[in-house]
Amino acid sequence: MKKITIIAGSNGKNLVLAKQFEEHLKSLGHQATLIDLVAADLPLFSPAQYGKLEGAKVIEPFKEALNAEKYVFVSPEYNGANTPVLSNFIAWCSTSSKDWRIHFNGKRAAIATHSGGDGLQALVMMRLQLSYMGMTVVGRQINISNHKPLDPNTLADVCQQLLA
Repeated sequence: MKKITIIAGSNGKNLVLAKQFEEHLKSLGHQATLIDLVAADLPLFSPAQYGKLEGAKVIEPFKEALNAEKYVFVSPEYNGANTPVLSNFIAWCSTSSKDWRIHFNGKRAAIATHSGGDGLQALVMMRLQLSYMGMTVVGRQINISNHKPLDPNTLADVCQQLLA
């Protein structure tokens, strides 16, 4: 049984997609924890906030989930990049310890998006950022839209690559 954290960088259709990952991974007998970053309502990271708050305290509610072996990041494309809540979460995680990569380095990740367009820019941005933080991002990814529904076989294959 593997411990997997699924991070939803938006609500609505991306949260639905994140829940589909959660259900599939649990059906395979793994421990899957979903973090809804919109519901988390974290303070906005800035140098001023960093001076007032400790990163470790900001992400304390996610401490157990951040001990996962593997991750799934689900987020739409916002102006050709990640959502602000996802970038904000990663910023707080990277300032929670002297080792800014501590939560992600050496771990596997899968990436997915439900976007108005093809969402490819968001997937590229997630892949670059997560790789920079030391993660191994699996080769296959999910990009769905209102015109391109989720293929259950693709979901299963992405999860299989993540679990490998």
